[in-house]
Amino acid sequence: MVFDATPLSLEPAMPLAHLDPRIIAAPGEIATIWRALPQNHVCGPAQSEDWVSLWQSTVNADCLIACLCAGETPVFILPLAISRSGPFRVAAYPGGPHANCNFPVVSPAHAVSPGDLNRLFEALHQLRPDIDLVTLERQLSLLDGCANPLLQLPNRVNANISLAITLDRNFQTVLERHNAKRKKKKHRNSIGKFAEAGGYRIVTATVPGEADAMLENYLANKAQKFARSGIRNTFEPVEIQRFFRQLFARHAAKEQPLFQLKAVEVAGRYRAVLGKSRARTQTFIDFIGIADDDMSNASPGEFLFLEDIQDSCNTDLASYSFGVGDEPYKRNWCDVETLLHDTQHSLTAKGRACAVYRAARGNLVRAVKRNDHLWTTVKKLRSRLFGRA
Repeated sequence: MVFDATPLSLEPAMPLAHLDPRIIAAPGEIATIWRALPQNHVCGPAQSEDWVSLWQSTVNADCLIACLCAGETPVFILPLAISRSGPFRVAAYPGGPHANCNFPVVSPAHAVSPGDLNRLFEALHQLRPDIDLVTLERQLSLLDGCANPLLQLPNRVNANISLAITLDRNFQTVLERHNAKRKKKKHRNSIGKFAEAGGYRIVTATVPGEADAMLENYLANKAQKFARSGIRNTFEPVEIQRFFRQLFARHAAKEQPLFQLKAVEVAGRYRAVLGKSRARTQTFIDFIGIADDDMSNASPGEFLFLEDIQDSCNTDLASYSFGVGDEPYKRNWCDVETLLHDTQHSLTAKGRACAVYRAARGNLVRAVKRNDHLWTTVKKLRSRLFGRA
């Protein structure tokens, strides 16, 4: 198991004499800044222009970007959504719990120093003195060969990890790392059961109608699972559903979509739906929903993963990330385990109090999740107390 894998290549950063901080909130001006980015810029999918602009237009109008510019060229962009958290006003990555494996917008050829970042936060405080705390969670330290400048500031390890596969453009190599015979046998058994039910096909949403149907299927299945497990359904708000519908519909017809839906269809019904996003050299699994029906015993989720991993091996992708969280089915494939990091920057005295509370809560959650017995007990108790049949 590789831990916090070294990137494929690191481009040398060019030192800059001075970077100017700019805070921009108007959607038109934000779009202009994005168009001025260097072509080789790096960012997490949830920090892309489409994600941020749609979040601002459908979920939270109070979004802005904090950027550092070399002259007229933006070399660092930090998208932020501002919201209330009890008595505090907090700025975080747009997307809330749906934004994972986060990474700010960075020009690999330009160096950003801790001093540059501190001046950027000072500029943010000057323009928005109402913001108490900037909290940036579940961040990658490296993406597409570029280091995350924000981790030069004080940070802590997130309670969750990210598990991934090195693709090597060779599916057989990937398959043989863990239980190859078992996977092949289970895959053949699934095909047999699908054939008995009327046949199957793997479908990638390439038109908005397909994307909408797949997303509807996922939302319905996930709502049932969350209810049984006693977990708050973060997809339930209407504006969140509207956001994802527009996001996947917008990318369905693109030749190289950043966001994509894929499903296994058996006897004319979707039995598992996968939501994906991608950076330049990595793809991320953002969610999977599996129908609780007569095909559950055919393991459609595992079947879809194998098919998708195999397809990904035939592309220029270097890594297949299962996103945030540690589950047995992910361990059954992965060879890379990556720490995620949280950065908090207080802008007010209230913000410092909020940061202390969040750090203590984060440490407690991390301690619970690192204890297998305790975490299993917590999940069972949560299901008994809050779950619905």
